[in-house]
Amino acid sequence: MNRGLPLFVLGAILAAGVAESAPPEARFAPETQWLNSVAAALPDQPVGWGAPATDRVLWTKAAATIPAGELVAAALKVAGEPVPELSDDLYLRYTRDGNRTEFQQMNLRRLGRLNLLAWAEGVEHQGRFMPALIQQMESILAEKTWVLPAHDPQLNNFEGRWTEVDLMVAMKGWSLATIAYWHADQLPPELRTRLGAELKRRVIAPFLARVHGENSADTDGMWWSQADNNWNAVCHAGVVGVALATLASRTERAEIISYAALNLEYYLRGFTADGYCSEGIGYWNYGFGHFAMVSETLAAATAGRVRPLSGDHALRVAAYPAGFQILPGVYPAFADMDVKDRPSSWFGALAVRQGYPKPLGMKVWNLTVNDLKSLQTYEAAMKVFLPLATAGLPPAPAPRISANHYWFADAQVYTGRATPTFGAAIKGGHNAENHNHNDLGSFVVAAGDRAVLVDPGLEVYTKRTFGPDRYASKVLSSYGHGVPVVAGQLQQPGREFAAKVISTSFTEKEDTVVLDLAGGYGVPALQSLIRTFTLRRAPKAEIIVTDTVEFKEPAAFETALITFEKWREKKPGLLLVGEGESAVRVEVKVSGGAWKLRAEVLPEDLPGKRQPTRLGLALEHPVRTATVTVRITPN
Repeated sequence: MNRGLPLFVLGAILAAGVAESAPPEARFAPETQWLNSVAAALPDQPVGWGAPATDRVLWTKAAATIPAGELVAAALKVAGEPVPELSDDLYLRYTRDGNRTEFQQMNLRRLGRLNLLAWAEGVEHQGRFMPALIQQMESILAEKTWVLPAHDPQLNNFEGRWTEVDLMVAMKGWSLATIAYWHADQLPPELRTRLGAELKRRVIAPFLARVHGENSADTDGMWWSQADNNWNAVCHAGVVGVALATLASRTERAEIISYAALNLEYYLRGFTADGYCSEGIGYWNYGFGHFAMVSETLAAATAGRVRPLSGDHALRVAAYPAGFQILPGVYPAFADMDVKDRPSSWFGALAVRQGYPKPLGMKVWNLTVNDLKSLQTYEAAMKVFLPLATAGLPPAPAPRISANHYWFADAQVYTGRATPTFGAAIKGGHNAENHNHNDLGSFVVAAGDRAVLVDPGLEVYTKRTFGPDRYASKVLSSYGHGVPVVAGQLQQPGREFAAKVISTSFTEKEDTVVLDLAGGYGVPALQSLIRTFTLRRAPKAEIIVTDTVEFKEPAAFETALITFEKWREKKPGLLLVGEGESAVRVEVKVSGGAWKLRAEVLPEDLPGKRQPTRLGLALEHPVRTATVTVRITPN
């Protein structure tokens, strides 16, 4: 079922007869016949992304697509520096005070150094980066665990009781396997042997134990194998990448591929049928990006026999960023999304390449030195070597949308444009989404080049973020969103706390979404709470948000606007928010009682040290009925 996606590429794909993905089956193990066919399709020897550095023809072509001279200079600098220390004390900080940032930053420094040295040696292949590269690899192999502290709160991995695969184990493992594939001829035999053993111990063995049902009693960190969020895609991608690049046995490689292919189907369950990603753009890049990469990797390894990214649903997920965009480069930061996150068009194009009925290639991605340093090795390798492997084919395009609005009907999320520089978004949904915020009815208004009235997005992650006190945060609870506070109560977390769509209307002149928000609050006295959201294009551009509330008995009521921008009250009921071309006028009208403006900076730790301002629009006295209308126009 197309669900009316106005996406140029999806229509072409569906017309060509790409089948709908089947729902996951309750299978414990892959079928023997399929397993054998997968094994027969695999190459005789392990293969990773790119090529051994001894293939000077291909590496010379690769070097011509990246800033090789700048890369070598950066690698020479880090080669002369000591290996960044990843101390036990730094690892243990998370268990002491909940800080996860400092360890993760140091870990990324080590991986960045590893990448620069590996890429520079591949470009030159003269051996001058090998001593530092070997030292860095040995240092990583010596780490007690590759599991991140935030994923090991009881220190079971750190203290050696368990050996699990988490996000970092998967990524670090696939990156090391890729580097070993490139530089096998120059790595000391004892290091190659040790690396192979560590990859088996840290990555392959825990995965096989999990899928064979052998470790259910002695691990809590392998829950992701049939999860419906980004962990599924990232962890399976790492396991598959390690297996294909390092395991000599075709039978072992085929078994891992087959289990991964079965379990990856569960990942797609995390997206609504219309393709919406409740985790936000950043996690779409991360999770779906890894899903696209592992699908490409599996298709390449099996001559197309195994290709998880196929079917209407997967392609709708690929198209999610196109529908989610308010204005060019402006997206609503719903859920745990940084307001600065932007989608990778490369992953969208990679998905189109895999679903398109005719062969397509990939454009040269023009990676910078910082990209080569900061991206996981395998991702950068795909972006460098896949365009070379597909040279001469028409380049795959990323999905795009040209309509003036988009409605994710299953997720209850709308984006629309009143003019090319003025638009908005609103969401309904429920309060148990992946990376959930309690945000039913949250809306965003964008003007010029930014969101002006915002959903504040994610906070800097700490132990609180994913613990029982998650919604003590004023930006994760409904208090930090542009939604009502009802009888002094915030929205509640849980699947049962959900919005209902009363009606929608989309025309050339205006779009309207009407949501019943009463289901988000556990307030017995609340009889009705309707939010009507209108984006008007003609006769003039304006966005109108109207809340109509009715109680059984008088109760307190307020709603709010959230912004990171400068603001001022020009007169009672008239606000100016933002500056220059991104400024908007906000007119507030209230019926049912007197109201006042309550401005408050929310003292939470957000990326970039930004703190949002909550502009509360509060009725001064309890009411039985009231209507609050907010009319927003470009200044």
